[in-house]
Amino acid sequence: MQDGESAKAASPLREALRGRFYPFAAAQGFVRAKSTHPHFTLFRRTTASAVQVLELQWDRYHRPAFVVNFAEAPVAGVTIHGTHIRAQDVEPYQCPSLGRLTPRNCASVRCWFRLRKPLLDFLRSGQRWYQPDEVVEQFIALFPELEAWWTHRQQGPHLRFSRLAS
Repeated sequence: MQDGESAKAASPLREALRGRFYPFAAAQGFVRAKSTHPHFTLFRRTTASAVQVLELQWDRYHRPAFVVNFAEAPVAGVTIHGTHIRAQDVEPYQCPSLGRLTPRNCASVRCWFRLRKPLLDFLRSGQRWYQPDEVVEQFIALFPELEAWWTHRQQGPHLRFSRLAS
C-alpha cells in the first residue's frame, strides 16, 4: 500500500467498524451520538450514576488508524468555566477523567488501532497489513478493559490516562 492509497484504505476500516463494532456497542447499551467532527465518532451510555462516553478518533491525515478515547461524567452533567454541559451532550475531553485505549502501550500514532502491522507482527507473519476485521476484533477483544475501568476503576494494561479524577 502506497502513501496515496492509505487515505482510501481508511474506508474499509470504517466499514468494518460500522459492521462489527457499532452493533457490539449497541448491545452494550451505547448509543451513537451525532458527529460534531469528521475525525471523531462518539458513543454514550447512561447508567444510574454516570454517563460513559467513548469516542473513536481517526487519524487526521486519513490514514487507516484510530484510537479510542473514553471518559465518564456525572448524570447531572459537568460545569466547565461556568458553562453547564448536560450529560447527554458531554464529550470525553469535558469529563473529569480522560483515558485512551490502545493495542500497544505508547502515546504514538503507531500504537493506535491500524491496518499497518507493527514490525514484529510483520516479521512473524510476512504480511505487512492486517485485514480491517482483524483490527476491529482486536478492539473488541480489549473492550473488557474499558468495562473494568467503568465498573471497578481497574486500570488495564492497554489503558492510558491523560487526566484521572480522584
